[in-house]
Amino acid sequence: MKKRLAITFVILCIAVTVGFTAYFLRTSTNPEVVAVAPHYLVYNGAMSKIYLVDAVTSYDIVNETYATPDGQVVEKGTPLFIITMTLRNDYTSDNPAPSLPNQIQTSPADGTAYLYLITQLYNKGGALNSTNVSVSDFSLPAIPGSGLVLSSGETAPAKIFIATSHTDISKFEINLHFLGDSIPSTNT
Repeated sequence: MKKRLAITFVILCIAVTVGFTAYFLRTSTNPEVVAVAPHYLVYNGAMSKIYLVDAVTSYDIVNETYATPDGQVVEKGTPLFIITMTLRNDYTSDNPAPSLPNQIQTSPADGTAYLYLITQLYNKGGALNSTNVSVSDFSLPAIPGSGLVLSSGETAPAKIFIATSHTDISKFEINLHFLGDSIPSTNT
């Protein structure tokens, strides 16, 4: 009886150790990813008024199956690279986000910015194929990315979830694919 109890205890200790190790590995920040210095994001070759305050990264696992706006399916259990960042909108009613030409809708110039971020991941071998599975405020179906709406002067956290089988990511880029004073009525 004591032998069986000892064996059960050892097995239980091993299971707990393996469980904590797996949890730690999937939720810990990867120390090899290069930190991003705070900066204004560039849009159409010019400095925007969208300020990237900070960004940290981590790894996790997709907890449900996703279908992306561009038709890709990401299965439950797929590894994720997560970028958790803080963005600030420095546009104002006196200096609003760019207006959209040839759009059906017009919005008041109150400094609200509609932005669409795209992300590229890299490892030592170069650019990686990956799939953005982030929840967005709006989407541009032909372009996988993350749509956000920030009021004038607002500082807000944002998360980008990228499905990738790579755990050796050494660099990432966050770029503005779209920036305007309203949501585009066509793909931009």
